[in-house]
Amino acid sequence: MRRIINIKVFIIIFSCTIFPSCLKKDLYKGDKNEGGNNASPTGTANNYYTYPFDRETIGKEAEIVFEFQPGHGLKENPTISIPPLKYNKTLLFMLTQDDCKQSAFSMTWAAINGKPIDRSDIKRKYYYDIEHLEADDFPPNSYLLGKTLGSTDGFGNEVRFHFTTTLAPEWDFMNAETNVNKGFTGNYFRFYMKSGLRWNNVKTLVNDGNAIAFHDLNTTAVNNIDSLLKHFEIAQRLTRNVLNGRKVKFLAEPNGNKTYLQAALHFTDIKTMTAQTGAETLIPYQVNTDLTQKTLARIFVNHPAEIENLISKAMLKEVSTREAIHVGVHETDHDWSQFLLWLNNTYGRDGKDLIWCPSQEEYYEYNYNRQNCEISSRIDNYKLIVKIKFPRQPDFYYPALTLNIEGLNMDNIKSISSSEQVTGLTYGNFNKGISINLDCRDFLFEHAKHYVDQYRAKKSASNLMDAKYHINALKDSDQKRSLFILLNEN
Repeated sequence: MRRIINIKVFIIIFSCTIFPSCLKKDLYKGDKNEGGNNASPTGTANNYYTYPFDRETIGKEAEIVFEFQPGHGLKENPTISIPPLKYNKTLLFMLTQDDCKQSAFSMTWAAINGKPIDRSDIKRKYYYDIEHLEADDFPPNSYLLGKTLGSTDGFGNEVRFHFTTTLAPEWDFMNAETNVNKGFTGNYFRFYMKSGLRWNNVKTLVNDGNAIAFHDLNTTAVNNIDSLLKHFEIAQRLTRNVLNGRKVKFLAEPNGNKTYLQAALHFTDIKTMTAQTGAETLIPYQVNTDLTQKTLARIFVNHPAEIENLISKAMLKEVSTREAIHVGVHETDHDWSQFLLWLNNTYGRDGKDLIWCPSQEEYYEYNYNRQNCEISSRIDNYKLIVKIKFPRQPDFYYPALTLNIEGLNMDNIKSISSSEQVTGLTYGNFNKGISINLDCRDFLFEHAKHYVDQYRAKKSASNLMDAKYHINALKDSDQKRSLFILLNEN
């Protein structure tokens, strides 16, 4: 008997040594019983809405028509350009959160989107999942920042901050259940840190425009390119199956391991990468290539207050030489929420409003489209017709651009209309002309309706705020007006 027990112990120890999934996280979990049978375990990933990424078309062709007031028509085609940063912003800030952390949802995303956040008590830090949010089951002492965080599109319309979370698709914890037990205060085990981010939370993140990235892979052969390629494929397949065809094309280098970067060059799905060393410094207003498979530099800091100094120094430089600020982080806490609030209040919507905060994937796509879009224009009596043809790139999820058109003025324009391929459209005077922001996501209306339906099912202030935000992303149309009518129905 003793020999059998010893053999079993050896097998367990050997397995945990060989397979890193046994040792990947040393975290406390909230899987204890909470008050008997009242707790309701939930968490099936298939139950949650995800934007239909697999149905998006590629190579979109959009048309915008400007009709001028009598006597203000054009005699020759104007100069049309795409600025280096969307919305004509002058500072690029990006945030990548490593290790598939649960706080990417309950702290980073929650702070940006006006949801409850934990005060990070020194004795215990709490977390929650999307199921808790839907049930209003929150950790003790959680509170709201009082607003959402972001910048504007240049014309007063809200654009919330976006960021990247890395995933761990090969680990079972992404399918973990969670306990919802609103009102139970006997203990708070359900709010203890889980081993990592869950798929249901990831769905919420990508629905809001945030990005996903490869990081650690579930192999011990981390210096073997063939093994990494095999596991890139496994992780990609798992991700695509859960997220309605959404694929990963961004790699955040794990643990300074350059073999991952070498392997990524042979995995064609990966288009953009980031690393702490040996990477390219990004100066947005000097970029003249599409940056495909380039590794861009990021920095880790000991405390988010250090980022404020980095941004302040960047702002002392001319726009043409201003470096992007790309920060890597593992765990986010209350200090990070306060930093994001500072970013909003200083350089975002409630400050100077000069910052654009996309994920690196979103920036990569914008720059790629900027370098490769085909733009043409023609004059037809009192009309200017502008056509935009996007490059035919698979697995692109941000078909959106800013166009600057010289020599025009809104006072001289009777109307601006667009083809049905354009689902989001805002515009206004800018410098010595006008600026146009266009979005060509195929299902932007259906996406906004999801948030309207969510509000109608649960009429909370937070759901109303989200519904209005997503409706306002639509161009003016009868469809948009119908959603506002639906939103206001009893």
